[in-house]
Amino acid sequence: MGVGVPKAVVLDVNETLFSLESLDALFADWGVPDGRDLWFARTLRNGFALTGAGTYRTFPDVAGSALISLAPERLGDEQVRELFDAFGQLTPHPEVADALARARSVGIDMVTLSVGNASNVERLFQRAGIADLVTRHLSCEDVRRWKPAPEPYLHACRALDTDPAATWMVAAHAWDLAGARSVGMKTAWLSRLEGDFDANFGAPDVSGRDMGDIINRLVVD
Repeated sequence: MGVGVPKAVVLDVNETLFSLESLDALFADWGVPDGRDLWFARTLRNGFALTGAGTYRTFPDVAGSALISLAPERLGDEQVRELFDAFGQLTPHPEVADALARARSVGIDMVTLSVGNASNVERLFQRAGIADLVTRHLSCEDVRRWKPAPEPYLHACRALDTDPAATWMVAAHAWDLAGARSVGMKTAWLSRLEGDFDANFGAPDVSGRDMGDIINRLVVD
């Protein structure tokens, strides 16, 4: 059963829309072939912890330090630069363009919300040829708080000029949806990344394997 076509949707970026798998070759070259998942998990953990402690650092600050910490004897500033150069070459998951185009065609207003810099996300969308499918790119930098703190989600709702209860958050991370749920947003979860939804976060309103599934559930009556 459908949920009725929403007017406003907030989209997570990393792993939800854009795959990080292309970074694996870099980690292999650096001698840490299984390091990508650990690096990203450590980046998120440290960003969450800093926010919880009332401190803010940007995604490049936190991600760069997290990378070096994996193998300080052979990872340094040069590898951090290589990592962020590669971040600028990320590609969307195969179904994303068609899914966002379908959502746009039925009048859904979409913005992105990332822990990274909004201009960098905009360039990713331009490079992928999907820049016209979203209204605006938002960042946790705007409010100096990492998701899943409440402030980024409320910032997105203000940008969309919608009440949280009428706004959907779409993400592949259960923790991200927990943050959205905490401010009253509706939640849609992509299972492709995590497989099983962690029940500690409370069930999402809608779930599907990928963006195509999610958009189908949001727009079909």
